[in-house]
Amino acid sequence: MAVDVHCVDAFAETVEHISARAGPLVAALARSRPVPASGPRPLSFLAWAAILLAIIAFNGYAIEQLRAGDARFVGAENGPLENVQLLVMVPTRALFWFAWLRGLGAVRVAGALLAMIGTVAFTREVDFDGLTGGIAWFDWLVAHGLRDGLLAFFGLATVLYLFLQRRFIWGLLRLGLRWQAWPSVAFVLLLATAHFYLNDLTGYTGHFWEELVETNGYFLFALAAWQYSNLIGDPEFDSPLEARG
Repeated sequence: MAVDVHCVDAFAETVEHISARAGPLVAALARSRPVPASGPRPLSFLAWAAILLAIIAFNGYAIEQLRAGDARFVGAENGPLENVQLLVMVPTRALFWFAWLRGLGAVRVAGALLAMIGTVAFTREVDFDGLTGGIAWFDWLVAHGLRDGLLAFFGLATVLYLFLQRRFIWGLLRLGLRWQAWPSVAFVLLLATAHFYLNDLTGYTGHFWEELVETNGYFLFALAAWQYSNLIGDPEFDSPLEARG
């Protein structure tokens, strides 16, 4: 089959022209930050379902222990429920700090704030009295209000950081008003219920329900952290202020 040399030359010139025009675009795409997919991802739905089923199973097991008469052990200080709370808060704070490390705009600021709030909650749950007995200066600090001092320090640090980043207030409000932020809202409501209502209940059963409600709040806070990490690189919520038109 004969080949038209003129056609081959014209095609080669066209390819060269397109490559020259597309070069800057390809380079720009290579330098751009990854943007989360906007469409639903089946794996995410499966992960959500697995986590929610695990939470339901955990609550079912805890209630079975209550019915079996083990509420005193399960809901005790440094008992299983409190230990689960501390364990859940470790990856939760790590995810929020990761958002602070990788974010650029409001996502970065909110990540730091939520990590600080998580640190306050973690400090509140640590039993410092159970750690005493080994180091004299640490025992002295615990006896003179180490927990209250740490809570005040982290609380003031959170307020100060928010003040310094006040230019992101509007972006923070937009993040908080999204319907996807419901786990964080539920976390606050559950901890408020446990602290202001269930904390006044007497007996081992009352303390059990207080700890169980708090544990579920920390579960939801962990879900919020996992979901929040997906906002890193989001073109709408995670762009620096100077980049907005």
